[in-house]
Amino acid sequence: MAKEAPPQPTSSKATTDNKKPHTKLPLLTKNQKISKRPLLHAPIASPRTSSSTPKIIYVSASSPFISVVKRVRTYLDAIEARAAGKLSLEGGDQRLLKGIERGVNSTGGNGEGKRDEEVLIKGTGKAIEKVVRLAAWWGGQSDVRVVVRTGSVGAIDDVIQEEGEGGEEESRVRRVSCLEVGIRLR
Repeated sequence: MAKEAPPQPTSSKATTDNKKPHTKLPLLTKNQKISKRPLLHAPIASPRTSSSTPKIIYVSASSPFISVVKRVRTYLDAIEARAAGKLSLEGGDQRLLKGIERGVNSTGGNGEGKRDEEVLIKGTGKAIEKVVRLAAWWGGQSDVRVVVRTGSVGAIDDVIQEEGEGGEEESRVRRVSCLEVGIRLR
């Protein structure tokens, strides 16, 4: 019993209609060099900022594991405090109990209260391994939900001329893999 070759597509156009072709960057000449810029990202938010500000922690390959864990826990504690609201002792015990009850009802059960904020941990390149380890560690915690997302980020590289030749400087955009871990309180 002879093995038959799989049928070949009759037209290459039929298989590539959905995808746009990948265009490679042009080759560099001998007197050109690439200078990599740092990745662009939003400024780091304070833990006490409003709930509308994204809480993002950027991780590098050399970021200490425990420091990142403590930073995330600080953000989560601030989210919890913000969700509980302010309590006042001025109105008496009855008013204090009503305030506590309101806080419990707004954050309990279905997670539809103010605790719907998310702390994001992001890493690219070599840092993806550390972000995966952080996601696994946070996944073992009982008080949080962890969501892992992948994506890519545009990095800008400058092409510079060596030996002081008077050519134009140009910039290139390359895509870098990115791993994002979202951590929410239960």
